[in-house]
Amino acid sequence: MRLGAIAFLFGILFCQTLSFIPAIPSFILLFPLFAFFILPRYRVIALFTLGLLWAMWRADMILAQKLPNALEGQDIKITGTIINLPQEKHYRRNVSAWQFDFAPLPFKEWQNPGKLRLKLFGNPPQSLRPGQQWQFTVRLKRVHESLNPGVFDYSKYLFQQRILTKGTVRTKGEQRLLSEPSLFNSDNLRYRLAQSIRAELGDSASIGIIIALAVGERQWLTSKQKTILQRTGTAHLIAISGLHIGFIAMLAFWIARRLWSYAGKATLWLPAPYFAAFVSFLAAFLYALLAGFSISTQRALIMIAVALSGIMFSRKVAPSHILAYALLLVLLWDPLSILSAGFWLSFGAVAIIAYALSCRCEQGISSLAKWGIGTLHSQIAVVLGLFPISLYIFGYIPLTSILANTIAIPWVSFIVVPLTLLGTAIILYLPALSGELLQIAAYTLDALNSSLEWLAHIDWAIWQQHTPPLWSVLTAMIGVAILLLPRGFPARWLGIIWILPIFFTPPPYPNRGEVWFTLLDIGQGLAAVIRTENYVLLYDTGKAFKGRTVILPFFRAKGIQQIDKLLISHDDNDHSGGARSVLKNFRVDEILTSAPEKFKEDNARLCQAGQYWHWDDVHFQILHPPKNYQAKDNDRSCVLKITTIGGTILLSGDIEKRTEYHLIKQYPIDLKADILIVPHHGSKTSSTINFIKAVQPIIALFSAGYRNRFGHPKKEIVQRYRHHKIKVWNTAQTGAIQFQLSANGISPPILAREEMRRYWHQ
Repeated sequence: MRLGAIAFLFGILFCQTLSFIPAIPSFILLFPLFAFFILPRYRVIALFTLGLLWAMWRADMILAQKLPNALEGQDIKITGTIINLPQEKHYRRNVSAWQFDFAPLPFKEWQNPGKLRLKLFGNPPQSLRPGQQWQFTVRLKRVHESLNPGVFDYSKYLFQQRILTKGTVRTKGEQRLLSEPSLFNSDNLRYRLAQSIRAELGDSASIGIIIALAVGERQWLTSKQKTILQRTGTAHLIAISGLHIGFIAMLAFWIARRLWSYAGKATLWLPAPYFAAFVSFLAAFLYALLAGFSISTQRALIMIAVALSGIMFSRKVAPSHILAYALLLVLLWDPLSILSAGFWLSFGAVAIIAYALSCRCEQGISSLAKWGIGTLHSQIAVVLGLFPISLYIFGYIPLTSILANTIAIPWVSFIVVPLTLLGTAIILYLPALSGELLQIAAYTLDALNSSLEWLAHIDWAIWQQHTPPLWSVLTAMIGVAILLLPRGFPARWLGIIWILPIFFTPPPYPNRGEVWFTLLDIGQGLAAVIRTENYVLLYDTGKAFKGRTVILPFFRAKGIQQIDKLLISHDDNDHSGGARSVLKNFRVDEILTSAPEKFKEDNARLCQAGQYWHWDDVHFQILHPPKNYQAKDNDRSCVLKITTIGGTILLSGDIEKRTEYHLIKQYPIDLKADILIVPHHGSKTSSTINFIKAVQPIIALFSAGYRNRFGHPKKEIVQRYRHHKIKVWNTAQTGAIQFQLSANGISPPILAREEMRRYWHQ
């Protein structure tokens, strides 16, 4: 059974490596492999095939819900229901929007619509609530998120959530509420409970965590709280996770068994353990329902059901078999759950605890001491066992995790969660008493948060490094398994040797004279990374949230710990918005910009024509703007030329025709470059024919967002470059674009959407 579950898992895992899902008829070609079911020796092959087919079929069902091409970018009317809790988003310049998921009804042009993620800017006619039926005028587009090496794949996350389409509600179109939610709508109940908790707790610092524990909604967590939870490895405690559902199930089992034992003759036809198991599962189910029945709670509920089945059928089942059955049922319920990090962390944690505590008993000590030693041992085992996976997925290890969780787990599980759930259960009927219970829960959380905040701000609280190669992750897992062997097992220290490669395998870097150039995919904006043997230059930073979600993880994945020069071409948000995140998280030795007033506290210098420097036999030169150049922001963009033995690169920011003519006049020869980052994302105001002839690029790169509102790059501009026999790539279509310039010339481009392509990338 255990081997069969693993084979089924690997079949599903193999499906996630496919760049496309084959047509359904081609599935038939795999059916002969089911003949191996007859032969026990080869049954593993059949289960692998079954897992592959199961995942392909489920993925194909979701892909069938994609938005038809004819509807993309068009204003259409849809009718449907709001699902999950709407979330208010705040943007720069006091712009706000409501984001929510929407389940539309089928209509003629779209017979099989899936779940949509919509944004409504401003305020709707009535408050948005889950379960409401609305008619909206919307403009939709397929999910097409940024794709960069070493960066979280948001398209994968949305696909796992069954979201293939995003859109905006048109403010000038129809926005009409058709009906209010029914009394039995679970999402509406969660909404009412969350609003009631907010009313009771007011300005409490812990209100976001209380709501997260009560109804599984994290939107009210502050960025400071998220950072503390991340740096202490306690983020799992504020979700309705397997830990909390398991605790509620155990508590319900213990109480129900105690009470039912007093039921007299009723215990003869329904023994107390059976009754307790039923009540335990019911309590876990209701708590999962309160959390919106999210994927993580579904997984935890299935694992609890498998564990309780051993009691119901009066069979003693080994922990490894319980884990195997739970794994199989979770994969049958949702094969795409393996796309989430939570799947691997939750199953990995349970497997490690079972492995670490098996056949280990302490003799001659009290039960309480055994419990304490077992808890500490399991915490150490989980942190040690999961660190290779955590380092590979997240790029960091919270070193204070053992101490933080040893304090926080019993604190939250035995005090905060019971108070929160009891207060939430009665909040609609006894608000005064509920308010007292929730206030006590908030006070206890405030006290815990003080300890966690102190741990989070220790200098060595977190270990960060580049993404290790997969082979070193596998050897580290072998090393951990050796270290967790029972005491007395010979040569356990050899596990350390197996672990060392994950920390001491350096990331690749350029040789002397080489340049590794990456044009990041940041949507509508610009960010480029230039690396030499010993130096790093970042040219522009995209919008603010792209700084956090793209640039920071890319640098960390590549092992870049400092930026030698940050060059901000000009003050537009899509070029400079991410600078704050970069400056906050990395040491930056120097800032050059055409807008130094924006970075006064950072001692930024004005970029000017004539500035130059040499790094590792690579020459850098600022061509524009000249001293005292008066023009609008775009035309004052810093223009940078990079010259290597293998070729040249010209980064032009958002310059327009006026500056192009100036550059042609000023640099009739030196303007030539092999790779050109096309000015102003390919707008009509740039890329004049004379400029293209002066630069004579071999390659032209556009940095633009998918179906952006400006229509960049303009078709006629793209055609203008192609007319001159120039190779053209656009980040909206290719993802991040990477080149290596060396003595051998310019390497073929590495396009993220080709290298990283999976079937969910539309």
